[in-house]
Amino acid sequence: MAKTLQAAVVAFFMLCSLFPVYAQGPLDELDVYVEKLKSSKATGGSETAFMSIGSDFLYAQEYFEAKNYSSAAYSFMAIVRRQKDHPFANYQLAIALIRQNEPEKAKQAQEYLQQAFSLLPTLKERYSKDVPGASSASTTSSETKEPSNSKEPATRKPAQGLAAYIASLKHSYATGGRETQMLSPGQEAHSGIQYFEAGEFGSAETSFSLSLARDAQNPYVNYLKAVSLEAQGKGASAQPFYQKALQGDASLKNQYAQDVAAAKASWAKLQASKEVKVTPPAKLVYGGTLTYGKYTCHQSIWNGPNASPAYRFDYKGYFELKKDGTYRWLDDGGTGRYAYNAKTGAITWLSGPMKGQSPQSSKFQKGTTVAQITLAFSKNYSWECGCKK
Repeated sequence: MAKTLQAAVVAFFMLCSLFPVYAQGPLDELDVYVEKLKSSKATGGSETAFMSIGSDFLYAQEYFEAKNYSSAAYSFMAIVRRQKDHPFANYQLAIALIRQNEPEKAKQAQEYLQQAFSLLPTLKERYSKDVPGASSASTTSSETKEPSNSKEPATRKPAQGLAAYIASLKHSYATGGRETQMLSPGQEAHSGIQYFEAGEFGSAETSFSLSLARDAQNPYVNYLKAVSLEAQGKGASAQPFYQKALQGDASLKNQYAQDVAAAKASWAKLQASKEVKVTPPAKLVYGGTLTYGKYTCHQSIWNGPNASPAYRFDYKGYFELKKDGTYRWLDDGGTGRYAYNAKTGAITWLSGPMKGQSPQSSKFQKGTTVAQITLAFSKNYSWECGCKK
């Protein structure tokens, strides 16, 4: 497979020698390789045959071009594991990691960049375009090269200090390292740290407890659980974990008070943001200048507890208020007289059909575009009658 790739690169340079410079356009080796794979796929060529490196590369490239860099990195990584000396897979893997904008993944990318540059130095020129402002020299320096956590030795030196421990877990999680592998104490600790940093100390406490169930002696997880408990006002429960943390790293005592204060403030802020702020209903204002005209009425009936919908609205008819103190029910209905109190909005039906209905109260609201008269017959039975102005 490596010979096939080498032959493709040689063919590229031979192809370039057959055409004038202007015919090459802006394409570089990687562009030509991708176009060649796309052509192979379109014509059923052998380079993109089933299970081939070319087929896998094109699959990863589709993710890359769609800017799904996480999936692209995963797919390019699979190619690199099969063929370590594939310059384009190493390069695209590095760029996909960098473009996820996570510091630990950017560090991980350096290993694959160095490998790509050593296999095909001309990729450095492309790198300066793909990552503007980056120095290709710095990416190939052995001083900046970061080892891949996926290959870290079993006797990895323990992290020193809380900050270093947290950074170590984040790096392991970003690079698929052993510290945060499935069912490990580090996996639960990393989950707890994510909750901790978001101020979700209840969930953080749960994750740290799961981590301690697998490694009860870890001073930093004990410390973080203690701070999480303190943040929630569980100081007494926090003390055993705090004391165990000090047994493993006495220097944690120097930052405990400050960390607890910050955590309590974060917790209080988060809880305040979760409070449902109930806006009191606007105070109903009755009275004012009475609006004359036809009021269309609907009956509002409460359907009882746990009913959906809670209310139903049935059309009941309409009545017309006139300036002379009389009203008519429907166009051909009975008539009667009424009295109106402008201060309270109360309407008293002196005679006619509405007096016969005997509402407990009848109140007028002038509204903005629609005037309303509410006829209350009981606590759960009323009519809302509206008149457009």
